[in-house]
Amino acid sequence: MDEALDVGAGAMEAEAMILVQTEADLTRFWRLVRAGLDVPSPQVSFVLIDAHGAPCPQVTTIDGLPSRPTTQVVEQLAEVVEESYRRLTPGGTAGLLWSRPGRGPIRAGESAWMRLVGDSLRRRRVVAWPAHVANDAYLRIVGADDLAA
Repeated sequence: MDEALDVGAGAMEAEAMILVQTEADLTRFWRLVRAGLDVPSPQVSFVLIDAHGAPCPQVTTIDGLPSRPTTQVVEQLAEVVEESYRRLTPGGTAGLLWSRPGRGPIRAGESAWMRLVGDSLRRRRVVAWPAHVANDAYLRIVGADDLAA
């Protein structure tokens, strides 16, 4: 379920040059990651960012996720993020990207995923940026209106 994303040396060098200090910085980071990301099924990617805003050199992607979240899978995902966060970037932050193949607006299941994972991370005291969502047509921040859907 857990795999490291290998996007190639050139892309990782570009990503390493980005300091994530704003939501716009994180959006730029995810755009670079998306350029090398194969999305055959719904998946969540996460990156850990140190206290200075430097992204860790590894992006972790968990794929094959169901279109609708289940409590067990949400908690397992949040646990993976939390353990990595505590071990690798205490005092840092985490960024999440929900990706799927295809086009169209954000779906109810996608907003449910991001809402439930975000809630679980907050309960675990993991500091996370607003989640991003992407498909073949766009990449953007998941807004409050999306989470309420």
